[in-house]
Amino acid sequence: IHSIQGSCQIPLVVRGSWFSWENGRNTLTEVNAETMTDRGKCVDMVEEYHVNYTFVFQNEACYHCVKLIVRTVNVLEKLEAYCVNLPVDIEPNVENVCKGLRPDQQLITLFSENYVPVNCRSSLEGVWQFAYQNRFRFTGECNHPDAQIRSCQTAGTQFLITNQKFNITYKQCAGMKNTFEGVVEYSCLGDWFVDKNHFFAVANTKESRKDEKYRCFLKNRDDDLFIGVSITAECNTLKTVEKSPERLRVTPVKAEVVEPGCRLPEDMSGQWINTANIDADIFINETHIIETWYPDEGRYRRTIYVCRESRDTRVMMARLTVDGWYRLFIQKDYVCFDFVPRHHEIIRYRRGVAVIKDDFHTVCSWVQFPNKEAWKYDLLLAKIPAPVRCPVAGKYMFTQKGDVLFETRILGGVTKSPRPNIYCKQNISDFSVCDTDQKEIAIDETYCLSVDHLGRPVDIYSLPDYKMKCIGFWKENLKSYLITYDELDPFSKYRCWVYQRADLNKVLMSQAIGPFCDLKQDVTSSNYTEGAAVALELQEYERERDQCPMYFDDGSNPWIVTENYINIFHYPNGSMKTSFLNPALFLIIGIVYILLIET
Repeated sequence: IHSIQGSCQIPLVVRGSWFSWENGRNTLTEVNAETMTDRGKCVDMVEEYHVNYTFVFQNEACYHCVKLIVRTVNVLEKLEAYCVNLPVDIEPNVENVCKGLRPDQQLITLFSENYVPVNCRSSLEGVWQFAYQNRFRFTGECNHPDAQIRSCQTAGTQFLITNQKFNITYKQCAGMKNTFEGVVEYSCLGDWFVDKNHFFAVANTKESRKDEKYRCFLKNRDDDLFIGVSITAECNTLKTVEKSPERLRVTPVKAEVVEPGCRLPEDMSGQWINTANIDADIFINETHIIETWYPDEGRYRRTIYVCRESRDTRVMMARLTVDGWYRLFIQKDYVCFDFVPRHHEIIRYRRGVAVIKDDFHTVCSWVQFPNKEAWKYDLLLAKIPAPVRCPVAGKYMFTQKGDVLFETRILGGVTKSPRPNIYCKQNISDFSVCDTDQKEIAIDETYCLSVDHLGRPVDIYSLPDYKMKCIGFWKENLKSYLITYDELDPFSKYRCWVYQRADLNKVLMSQAIGPFCDLKQDVTSSNYTEGAAVALELQEYERERDQCPMYFDDGSNPWIVTENYINIFHYPNGSMKTSFLNPALFLIIGIVYILLIET
């Protein structure tokens, strides 16, 4: 905040001729280096952030307080207090003169008489069909299929003025009097935000009457279906998009079709979530990737990628964007994806920077990918995942530390009948992967270790506190990663883990806060500074009756099939024995047998 007293130099940004609609009549205001029309000479000024200026003007013995808010180079908004007379001993500064200025006053919009058009892309971009309602001219809503808003940018054009205008084509509706038919061409004067309201000002290029020339438009983040329009040269009549003097209900029109030129791998098709973009929803078919993400409640952003050309692991895709403002970009660009072949329920990828040129060697050059010292692939996770064999299996007791510890709870709420009171000599925290397929992790924070005289567990009623399905694992940057899926997790159904075998029967694991692991996270990470929620130290303790064989896979080759299933051995006497064995064990036994024969 900067204050100038005694005499002030009015900034260049607010100088010039300005038109406004005040008290029901046209008003022209001239501002030069020292004076303002009907307000006198500037004697004091306070500047805030180079966009808010509060002036004190002296007109004979009367002092005027005027606050000007710079919205764009072509638009100002004004707050003004009544003229005051000050005693001789009171200094005419902003503090003394502007006491009557209230922040809730009606803002008056000033439009530059000698405006400089600006690019329309930040204000309005795309093609829409619209239905319109003007409550001061007719009742109801006029919905004509040929009524269109068209605001298209041409990148790199030498005629910059084409990017500074847009057209609205109004059509008359049968049976509705006073509906309008014609094309209105507007020049963009700039845009600004007030909280969630997005205002932009325009000038009618074919209109000579000043009060009909300038208009304001309003969009809102929480109301994507409508655009509000003023019917006078002022923005203060636009309170909400739905209650504006003129209301446009817009629907996007597909303006361009991009033909696919390649096919994506078949195993990528389906529904996914993108952990790199706020758990965005992804739909993939053989030629398209459609990404939809939700910045907040009621809004969405949608990006459509069309496969254009592919070589090795790189795929060049054309990108079109439809977002929650119902904006459809006419200008398309091109992005390169580098995909790792799918394994389990995971697709790993990285994305290059977007460029405007449709050339594979340019778009998919390796230099287009972010060149960081440390990086890892982003993840697409299956929306409806099928569990896979966990890379860590067996029965472990664990100790934990971190910000979000595993706690004792009852899945499903209160039990139907009371559980018997069992005396337990020793309680531990249990981490088990003991089911036949070894696809589900069961964690019990308070597990009774006591057994009866036959070596059987005495607590047969308790259930685990957490159940998580393994949906994929891999090794990257010398770290082993695991993704689990828990439908009951209130924060994120998907969780990322970093795991490592520390000894023959000891495993270290660290669970991330969400569905992806931070680059800094390792097996000892236990707090938010490294993106972790809790760290576990597992110690294997399988007992005779547990029938929970130990298994470990560091994820070096996640594409290998390592399913665990029941093998039945038939003996000559007709008896059968069931065992849980890995098919790889048969191969090892066969090789050993052949070597023994040869020796």
